Amino acid sequence: MTVDENSRGLAVVVNPHTLQGPCAALWATALARLRSGRPVTRLDTAGDGGDAARIAACIAAERPSIVVAAGGDGTVRDVAAALVAGGPSPAPALAILPLGTANNIARSLGLLAFRQRGPEAVERAVVAILAGTERRIDLGQADAHLFCGSFAVGMDAAILSARNRWRRRWHLGPRLGGYPLYLFSCAVSLARQRSVAGRLRLDGAPHDGPVYNLLVLNTALYAGEFRFDGADHSADGRLDLHLFTSPSDYVRAFVTAWRRHLRHQRGASIAPPAGLRRIEHAAIALAQPMAAQIDGEEHGSADRYDVRVLPGALRVRVP
Repeated sequence: MTVDENSRGLAVVVNPHTLQGPCAALWATALARLRSGRPVTRLDTAGDGGDAARIAACIAAERPSIVVAAGGDGTVRDVAAALVAGGPSPAPALAILPLGTANNIARSLGLLAFRQRGPEAVERAVVAILAGTERRIDLGQADAHLFCGSFAVGMDAAILSARNRWRRRWHLGPRLGGYPLYLFSCAVSLARQRSVAGRLRLDGAPHDGPVYNLLVLNTALYAGEFRFDGADHSADGRLDLHLFTSPSDYVRAFVTAWRRHLRHQRGASIAPPAGLRRIEHAAIALAQPMAAQIDGEEHGSADRYDVRVLPGALRVRVP
């Protein structure tokens, strides 16, 4: 029997912590628009490590045609993990209401951040959900954990860990605990972080040397305002690997990535960095454990990581 996809409902997975300030009203507008077009089931995330399992259970029970991730990159990753974990066949498509801070995944797919673009962002996201097109994108996998946008080992994870620790300790809200605290934690981590000897195998080819920060991307945008490529390579069956060997190398590369993003916003043609490697698989062995982050969230510390691409693993709704 052929199922009419448009007759099936939507499951909206929302991170309630993003519904603050102007985003609360924008969220209410978006939800009302979606409910006027399709039946909607709402599920709030808890941030306790069990969200992906609860999302998968919701999908199995409700059988929606589209699952909407309303939040930031972490919410998108939880929904993606639930969608590829198995369940109804075919799996629902992923759509996004970009309510987070950086929204690297959503913005790389042509959506706009609610916090910065307001009603214009709501309109684009709702139209993409109700009347947009579908495409497939790759996913990344670090050991047993999926990522949609990024995986990093070293300096980036140290910055994130310091920011989160100080945000909890000082009870900072989104204004001071957001980008200002991120910049402060970056400055402190630059003084503390050290390179570690690494032994890498990139698609089978050996590469030995110091690792200060190792970044694997599936999106052109990273950490909100840094761009490592002008084109969208999220469906080429490969991941983009960037290796930084020292603090000066790291700072130089990120300053260039920020300038690249500014030029891209002005419509200028840009080129990726010369050291970019497009890979299918990376085996990472380190002389001592280094912290990692996945899609902007802490991921513990280890001395070995195995990273690979999952080609075309996810259907997404785009404008």
